[in-house]
Amino acid sequence: MPNSTTKTPSTGLYFPGTAGSPASSNEERPLYAYIERTMEGIEDYARREPWAFATWVFGVGFVLGWKLKPW
Repeated sequence: MPNSTTKTPSTGLYFPGTAGSPASSNEERPLYAYIERTMEGIEDYARREPWAFATWVFGVGFVLGWKLKPW
């Protein structure tokens, strides 16, 4: 019987979407659904309130740039 999992012999890494790989397990699907719903909510907010969204993005970028400056 052939093995249904595609695994590289040297690294032991699984290819996504193959049978038996961690990406196809049922435990991780709720996380992907949660991330997808969150991204849809952010996109919806950006469409409804473009100026407020742009202000938030600018503010977060400014603070991150200020705190992560190289000097």
